[in-house]
Amino acid sequence: MKEIIQILKYKLVGLNLLLVIVFAFAMFYLEYFTPVFFILISNLYDILGYHFALIRRTKVMPEKIIIRSYRINQIMFDLTLLILISVVFSPVAALSGAILKLFGVQDVLYYIFLRMELPKKWTWLKWTPLGIINKSLSLKIVMMQSVVGIIISVFLLINFQ
Repeated sequence: MKEIIQILKYKLVGLNLLLVIVFAFAMFYLEYFTPVFFILISNLYDILGYHFALIRRTKVMPEKIIIRSYRINQIMFDLTLLILISVVFSPVAALSGAILKLFGVQDVLYYIFLRMELPKKWTWLKWTPLGIINKSLSLKIVMMQSVVGIIISVFLLINFQ
């Protein structure tokens, strides 16, 4: 129990968990909150999995293998959650959550909830729309891309829900 409290007190992890709980209930009242729930729970998974399990561990096997293994788990978690959201709520809500993820919103939240300085260069967002074009994105570009993702997500929810 002591370790769980330490994790929750670490930076803004407790706030991330609280928002997951709030939006878990809120999305049953208003489906527009479903993509927000998805991106927050995906972020919490990333913090607990990547930051705590990978970054703050002792190295036993090559880092690339460990990170690749984690990313496979993360993709499986996200896809499972999106399918569940699609079935329980709507495909549009799931698509809106996926767009938030694909446009890098969750990566920005990762740094915000860990109270880490946002990097000047983002070299790992190769799977985002602008990351496909340019392998290294500036903070300004990442933020603009995230805002566009939020706008598209909200547009879909308002017009097709």
